[in-house]
Amino acid sequence: MQMFDGAEVSAELDARLRAAGLNPDDITVKTIKTIVSTFFAERTSEVLKRVNEVLGQISPDTTH
Repeated sequence: MQMFDGAEVSAELDARLRAAGLNPDDITVKTIKTIVSTFFAERTSEVLKRVNEVLGQISPDTTH
């Protein structure tokens, strides 16, 4: 399940980068965006997994 539309998130991030004076189309900026996005996706996945584990301990069978 995807919580956010990728294009929407990318457009919002690009707008913030432009506001900060950075060109989101610059190859270095694109590379950094990819690295940071991957990092946060992995961390979010870990957090959600841990939340599910805790919820499973509290009340098994209700988290599936």
